[in-house]
Amino acid sequence: MTQPRRRADAARNDDLLLDAALELLREKGPDRITALDLARLAKLTTGAVYARYENNEEILVGLWQHRISGPMRTFFEAALPALTPGIHRADAQAIMAKAISNPHGPLRPGVSLLIASARIPELHEIIVPEIQGWLREMGISDDRSDVASLYKLEIISFVLGCLYFAAADMFDFDDWETIKPLAHYILEHPSIEGVADIPPSTPPSIVVTTDNEIRDALVNGAARVIARGGVERATTQRIARAAALPPSALFSEYRTRQALFGDVAEKLLHLIYRGARAEDILPAADQTPGITGTPTDFNDPRLVMHRQFLSQRGTVTSMALIAPAAKEQRRIRLEFHLAAITDPVVKDALLKADIMATEHATNLLNSLFGIPNHLAAPTVRMARLLVQGSILLEEISDSLNGRDLRYIYKPLAEGFSHMVVNEPLSSIK
Repeated sequence: MTQPRRRADAARNDDLLLDAALELLREKGPDRITALDLARLAKLTTGAVYARYENNEEILVGLWQHRISGPMRTFFEAALPALTPGIHRADAQAIMAKAISNPHGPLRPGVSLLIASARIPELHEIIVPEIQGWLREMGISDDRSDVASLYKLEIISFVLGCLYFAAADMFDFDDWETIKPLAHYILEHPSIEGVADIPPSTPPSIVVTTDNEIRDALVNGAARVIARGGVERATTQRIARAAALPPSALFSEYRTRQALFGDVAEKLLHLIYRGARAEDILPAADQTPGITGTPTDFNDPRLVMHRQFLSQRGTVTSMALIAPAAKEQRRIRLEFHLAAITDPVVKDALLKADIMATEHATNLLNSLFGIPNHLAAPTVRMARLLVQGSILLEEISDSLNGRDLRYIYKPLAEGFSHMVVNEPLSSIK
């Protein structure tokens, strides 16, 4: 065989392997791709796989470099004109919506690699420096006091959050028109006037406590193991050791390992989401003015209080989540979302926890502040997109911790108040 022919065959095999690997990533996630499955789908031998890739991790690196990196960079770069004021905003938003909604493109499975990269060294050493380089080329400074760079990062966080939830079919496109003016308002009204300085803080520890001590130990032990290595690598032996119980205890409480994971996702994520969307931010009922009905004035005492709490405590909660001390909680959130993309049991549990937490926060906004549900619900969902996108961006770039998120939460609180009293945000100067 001639040298050009060999090169052509090698290039053809590379394409077959990468196309097959992308489909397996979409179907199974990054932890369950095997050389045998890859060879079968590509209609090649396992020898052809190992001739190109030394191990499964290198398959993932090849996927990132040759199938996902380019489209992901384009996605990041398209985010800025999609939300930044300008004549290209509408066109850019249409492009972003098309990319997010496409279930067959490389971006949704690409989210899996972004999530897994923090615990897979081969991916981490490729992805993190590359994304940091993209951000610098997009004009984002390492200066933590640079507000313009913060806004660019939060735009990327928001669209990354949209893609993150779309990957698990949990993004509601009907919310977009409701929350789009609020996103524009935040970017056009940078201010932290009147908001106190934010001291360093950590998120509250999350521990499941019920009347079943054995299940609690298994749930909390599994959460710690999953935070370190992901759902697929959480073996029964590792979970039992973390729970200080024999492995037989797991199967006496749960029929399968997946049943345990579903229980962990539902119980633990419910506590995490409920706190981050409501209890950690909103006041107690006895602290509110006790007025009923929907507010009609921007200076209604309930809206004034809501602005104060969201500007201050919303900032505290979000800054705590991207701090180094919150690494384990970030990994729990991300790893369960990664599992939910391909595992229906985990997805059902995650979806239930997400819906319950959103409903809880929505009901509190209505009962405490008179905010109607048709505005409260999509805004809570918008906030979760921003928070989860920020968590993921911090994991893959180390770019957000130390920045002043009051510049996000103060205009968010003010813009939301204007929406509640039916003042068009486009008319606010």
